[in-house]
Amino acid sequence: MPSLATDFFPSDWKGADVVFLDCDSTLSSIEGIDELALRREVDVAHLTARAMAGELPLDSVYGERLRLIHPTDSDLNWLAERYWETRLPGALETVSALQGMGIRVCVVSGGLLPAVQPFAERLGVAFSDIYAVPYPLDSSDPIAEACAHPLAKNGGKPIVVEEACGEDMPKECRMLVGDGVSDLEASPVLGLFVGFGAIEARSRVHAEAPAFLGGPGLWAVALYAAGPSRLETLRKTAPKVYEYAVSEASPPR
Repeated sequence: MPSLATDFFPSDWKGADVVFLDCDSTLSSIEGIDELALRREVDVAHLTARAMAGELPLDSVYGERLRLIHPTDSDLNWLAERYWETRLPGALETVSALQGMGIRVCVVSGGLLPAVQPFAERLGVAFSDIYAVPYPLDSSDPIAEACAHPLAKNGGKPIVVEEACGEDMPKECRMLVGDGVSDLEASPVLGLFVGFGAIEARSRVHAEAPAFLGGPGLWAVALYAAGPSRLETLRKTAPKVYEYAVSEASPPR
């Protein structure tokens, strides 16, 4: 078997101190707003797919989808449970393994915060490290407030990553994993962007990501986050995650 330290990591990658994980089609196999639309018997999946592929600006479809659905509190509670039911293999174990190596884990999502937050907390992510689009049901216009948030627009994820890290977490030790072009856009503020295609292998993400994981689970996220310097720590502290991670990992381009 080839050496992980020499064959599976980009040459300048040492490992992460913070890992940002997308939610929809990454931590979970669903697209949350699409699921709400199905629940309401409304079709918005074509808009989501084109936005995630970079064919349409995200902000041009975000409000349109919400106006067709008008999510209620009951809808959002239902969606939080759907996220949990459709979590990817290794999601829970990988978050635990990262934290066991002293790596901060954040969720950064264009999904709706009232549904993303309880799901991420069940995975073990701290409340303060969950970033998603607010949808304040007690507001006179929750859709307008949602659409004004950076994560409802293209270019929002790098802004949120920078704010979450501040000056104490340099670019070189940041990693983000996601399936969409909105995730890829964060590359300039990261040490490593890892494209994820287990649910949707989007062509631009696959072509431009310096590392790409095809799944079927999230195990290999721990491998890339560990980097060559923490491989032995991962193997000792989370042997099951390590074993599955090695089997899923793809060499860098």
